[in-house]
Amino acid sequence: MPLDRQTDTPLYLQLYRLLRESYEPQKSANQKLWSIRKQAQNLHVSKTTVEQAYDQLIAEGYVYTIPGSGYYFNDLQHWPKQHKRVSVPVVTVTTAEPMAYDFRYGVTELLTPSWNGWKKAVRAALRQTEEQPTALYPNAQGLIKLRQQLVTFLRQTRGVQCRADQIVITNGPKSGLELVLSLLPAGKVGIENPGYRGLTALAAGYDQQTVRIPVTSMGLDLTVLKQEQPQVVYTTPAHQFPLGYGLPIAQRLELLQWAAEKQCLIVEDDYDSEYRYDAHPLPALQSLATADQVAYLVTFAKGIDPTSRMGYVVLPDWLLATYHQQYQYRSAMVAGLVQQAMVNYFESGAYYRHLSRSRSLNRQKYQLLSKLLTKTTAIQPILTGAGLHLVIRVPQVKQADLMAALAKQSIRIYPLASNWAGMPTQDYYLLGFTALSLAELKVAIPILVTTCEQLVAQTDERHLKTKG
Repeated sequence: MPLDRQTDTPLYLQLYRLLRESYEPQKSANQKLWSIRKQAQNLHVSKTTVEQAYDQLIAEGYVYTIPGSGYYFNDLQHWPKQHKRVSVPVVTVTTAEPMAYDFRYGVTELLTPSWNGWKKAVRAALRQTEEQPTALYPNAQGLIKLRQQLVTFLRQTRGVQCRADQIVITNGPKSGLELVLSLLPAGKVGIENPGYRGLTALAAGYDQQTVRIPVTSMGLDLTVLKQEQPQVVYTTPAHQFPLGYGLPIAQRLELLQWAAEKQCLIVEDDYDSEYRYDAHPLPALQSLATADQVAYLVTFAKGIDPTSRMGYVVLPDWLLATYHQQYQYRSAMVAGLVQQAMVNYFESGAYYRHLSRSRSLNRQKYQLLSKLLTKTTAIQPILTGAGLHLVIRVPQVKQADLMAALAKQSIRIYPLASNWAGMPTQDYYLLGFTALSLAELKVAIPILVTTCEQLVAQTDERHLKTKG
């Protein structure tokens, strides 16, 4: 049993490992080990080294001792056996090649003044943690100071009437939806089509079946909704994702009336309601609800710190008792330090300034995009005067040809097929424009337009040759 005296690993630890690895359940049970003295002599080590190794084996249950008799291996009945796992094909995830102009949704341009304000809020939170180490251990609902700030913010900006005890701080809208579904009995959930990817799988994890409700230029199709009769409906009424349509007031009231009569729950995702450029933001559904039939969820505006992954949900009163019963022993979804930083960001006024600054800049980007896209007949944009993205249609060009041609120009746009079950044609694309600067958009949009026009011209030329 050789020990390596050239390694940094202590000799007692080497001996302990060798003895542990030599254990065989069919042969070693109740087998006597050499005495400490004999083991030390054979290995040319001190008795202390052997004692330490034997003590570790006893502590872990591999060895027992009989006073006056010696040390023995235990009889370990349930020693793990080797089991071969069924090989599963490895799913290879390909990383998209970086592009100079990536119209990715969900990313915003970093605004230096906003970022500086956020850093200041984080530094203050670090000092507060140092001064009161136990103060930033929020319960499952989140820091009370942050929830109190949100009560005021929601009342002033969205007309939402709620109390701090109705608010739960989450990792974002999808975790807010998961929270709501976890409180409900199994049933049927209506989801928008087109809409967010992955909602069917998410709902299935909570024994919920999903039904797809079409979206029209007037928002959620209420006729189909009433036919399907779901117990829950998930909707983005301020700026439907991804098409961008808003739900007009008449349809909002009709939806609320239906939910009240059927005792159904509306889950309102108000994800980018702050970004409306041609008018004031539409009031939240929750602000119009009179029968406590809306759960309101949202994420903090993009552009502060996307890695913080922070949002919140306002629960209706009738779900609060169930929530407290199920979540009373849970931990907060967002670290207390990050929540305190957000409190500081609110209290300093920096969050309100960030929203104003971000809305002003994104309005300029939206107006530029609208101006350039409406000058061509090759592209059909859906312009709704709101949001952090828009949808375009390029009807005369094959998707593969368009994507390949744009890739050569280092431009990436996003087909909507994965968001739209049964998409009528394969020529709808999503353009998230807030990650690019105004200067970058001024370069990228003309290239996008020119590329589409050239492909349309080539298509027309082929058609003429075919007819000829």
